[in-house]
Amino acid sequence: MKLATDIFIAWRYLKPKRDAVSVITCISVIGVVLGVAVMIVVIAVMAGFTDEFKKTILETDAHIQIFDYNRGYIENPDAVVAAVEKIDGAKAAPVTQHSILAQRGAKFKPEILFGIDPDKTKACVDLRKHLKYGDFSLKPGEAMVSGEVANELRLNLGSRLILHSPTKLAEMINVGPNGKITMAENARTYLPGEFNVTGVFSFNNYKFDQTAIFVNIDDANELLGLPLGSANTVYARVKDPFHMQSELERLRSKLPGMTILSWRQMNRQFLGVLEVEKNMQFFLLIFIVLVAAFSITNTLITVVVQKTREIGLLKALGAGNLTVLLIFLAQGLIVGILGTFFGTALGLAVIHWRNDILEIVRRLTGQEIFPKQFYLFSQLPASVHIADLLFIALASITLCTIGGLIPAWRAARLDPAKALRYE
Repeated sequence: MKLATDIFIAWRYLKPKRDAVSVITCISVIGVVLGVAVMIVVIAVMAGFTDEFKKTILETDAHIQIFDYNRGYIENPDAVVAAVEKIDGAKAAPVTQHSILAQRGAKFKPEILFGIDPDKTKACVDLRKHLKYGDFSLKPGEAMVSGEVANELRLNLGSRLILHSPTKLAEMINVGPNGKITMAENARTYLPGEFNVTGVFSFNNYKFDQTAIFVNIDDANELLGLPLGSANTVYARVKDPFHMQSELERLRSKLPGMTILSWRQMNRQFLGVLEVEKNMQFFLLIFIVLVAAFSITNTLITVVVQKTREIGLLKALGAGNLTVLLIFLAQGLIVGILGTFFGTALGLAVIHWRNDILEIVRRLTGQEIFPKQFYLFSQLPASVHIADLLFIALASITLCTIGGLIPAWRAARLDPAKALRYE
């Protein structure tokens, strides 16, 4: 028989007839639909998290960071900037970046200090577009803080902010071999930096906004004890941050002795965790479809029992074992295709209205399902990748088809004489 005939017979066996087999068949299809939909939604959300995190990383961080670990700082950052900008489309700016301790009255809070030259940094990252209010000139003695830092330390425009250098604080004490702490000999009096808040910004990235403070690069160098005109890193941005291997190789050849790291290398642990979580989610959720495949096996075993005489008649008319095997495998394939199609449609619909669904759940339960302070985003992100959809669909259809293998094998081995005598 032709394959089209096998599929036609398989479809006839699966058509609803208001009996128990039809009910079980519908349940099997629904199981596949729900399994596929859940997989698509979860994988899309995980992909959305990964894409959004990459986006925020690229907005608040450089594509490439250049360091001089031997000296601890870059003595002539302008020369490094010039070398970077010889690459087509690349921009760079010197930055002094270090952890500091911010003080407002009697309250202390650890922060990240970014010392920049606003005019030079604009070519690399235009920070002015993230300014909420105030001024971004960053003259000596001025600081710009995030809205999160301003709220926590109760800062307003014109507030005085004290910044402590951990490096200079550490120079004032000695830690002995037994862990005893004593004042360092010849310790010099240390005065922290005092700054006037002139601007408040927001990058819409909770993690970055929670810790960032910007000052003039000369003020940062003085606070951290670095030579004026130096920087401890150079930020660089290229045309395509996702394909920049050639730019990295050129920079490493132009700047021997410098440590040059891409944004992926700077965040490899975090990005690796996201990738592992996505893979683990897929591995765990595939068991939902596997359970649906077992229900297909049960359904087709019932069909084989009910259609025993018809199977015997087919074989008596000349159908071979392979033909009968293909008929019942085709039933598993049809269930898999139907379940995958409607499951994909359901999953894409849930993704499209995901935030509306979350809002309804929030109103019904009174609980914030997606708190910004934990997940860093104001809405649930989701990103549908065609490769993920194809992989999920292929896995679902394959498992459902394999689910029909055992009953198909049993049907193919039926003896036609015994099958025709079946009551």
